Amino acid sequence: MSTTVTPLLDAETRTATTVVLLAETATAQERAALTRVCLRAGFMWRCHPCKENHYLTTGTCGCGAERPAGLD
Repeated sequence: MSTTVTPLLDAETRTATTVVLLAETATAQERAALTRVCLRAGFMWRCHPCKENHYLTTGTCGCGAERPAGLD
């Protein structure tokens, strides 16, 4: 049995995927659930000072906080 290693997706691809999936949500509950999954999977990040969610292509929050390290 061979093992295949899947390359990591870049930030732009993860952001585009997140945008498409969020656009397809029909209810607030679906959007909230998908947002939680995206945050845990590293497809989005949350600003700790103001609790705003951001796509990976956003480097700085509106409050001035920087994106956490390791989410490239």
